[in-house]
Amino acid sequence: MGKSEFNAASAGRSAHLNGHSAAAVVARSLPESSQYLVGHPGRTLADFDPPKRRWTINGDFTTLRRNGIARYAFEVTTALDALISEGHPLGRDLEIDLVVPRPLAEPLQLRTISVRVVPELNRPRLPQFWVQAQLPWHVPGGLLSFCNLAPVMLRRQIACIHDMHTRLMPSSYPRGFRWAHRLILPLVGRRAARITTVSQFSRNQLVGFGIAREEDIVVTYNGSDHAKRWDAGRSSLAVNRGRPYVVCLGRGDQEYKNMGLLAKLAPFLDEMGLDLWMPGDVDEATILRHVPEMPANIILLGRVNDHDFKKALEGALCFLFPSRIEGFGLPAVEAMASGCPVVASTSPCLPEICGDSALYADPDDIQSWAQHVRQLALDETLRKRMVGKGHARASSYSWRWIAWKYLELMVQVDADFAELHG
Repeated sequence: MGKSEFNAASAGRSAHLNGHSAAAVVARSLPESSQYLVGHPGRTLADFDPPKRRWTINGDFTTLRRNGIARYAFEVTTALDALISEGHPLGRDLEIDLVVPRPLAEPLQLRTISVRVVPELNRPRLPQFWVQAQLPWHVPGGLLSFCNLAPVMLRRQIACIHDMHTRLMPSSYPRGFRWAHRLILPLVGRRAARITTVSQFSRNQLVGFGIAREEDIVVTYNGSDHAKRWDAGRSSLAVNRGRPYVVCLGRGDQEYKNMGLLAKLAPFLDEMGLDLWMPGDVDEATILRHVPEMPANIILLGRVNDHDFKKALEGALCFLFPSRIEGFGLPAVEAMASGCPVVASTSPCLPEICGDSALYADPDDIQSWAQHVRQLALDETLRKRMVGKGHARASSYSWRWIAWKYLELMVQVDADFAELHG
């Protein structure tokens, strides 16, 4: 997985944080380890009510579909809530809330984190107006922003910048979207107390484009826990073709997702007796931009929910992920967590994320993709080995460990600002 800021590989298997025993580190750091408080003979910490540290979560993500960066924000928020509710030592003096621009369409199951609505101004409704002009006035302490664009006026902030796709693959984004990122990200990167990102590749890109200094960027990766909660038994997906299939994700509006390779690969799959299931925002017009006629074995499923995606993955021969670039590549990890072997692009950062738990092909080499699919179809031993490796790899990515890292970072930032303003 490359050089990580914390021991993600040990998540779920040992109690280590940043290479140290979590129990030992916590025990040494707690005031409770002393019998009495200095200057107050005979009195313990229980006799005092320590001041609360105040943090707010930027809830702009609650207006987005729950995938990609919004998935990251949702899962980290719920994992933070769980750790604090369980009495995690780094969260005992923490008061944290989620500020949203409109009432939640789907309630979040939060036990400790409260939700505040700061109504978004509707006239005029301008992109980023709520984040930049309204939200900052409702942040009494520090701010967590998980979805790239964050308030530029706040310094006491930890902001996650997932990637630099708008600079690396500009044709995949509208002009206004590109310019918003081009203007705002450098300001956020220079002003925020800490920057997080989701891969070493993304960290290098942030440094290369001058967004933030390398020493200010912490790599958290993503988690896979959520995919284990998906239930194929709750799916309503029904495709009665009677043929085995492989599955991929379709996206018609972003060129780097490489729909062209999938469209051209379909006839080779058809020769093997395989269908290509393609959930996502893609239609026949997208496919026909790359091939003269619609391949009969491409099954466009449209938008599907998480349970449907789980059902598709569990029944597939393999998952194809031919992107030309990714910040993390969460669908590949979701597939591995669901017991589906992955054939991924050699493009960054997929080898970093998947390691030796996937088969790889050049994003332009159709024959290589076909060969890997054929291997998995003919060699059941290989397929079982890749399923096992995939499960192990996916289990090394944990939202709880990421939430723990944010608790650490909040303590660091609070300490920095206490020294600065104390």
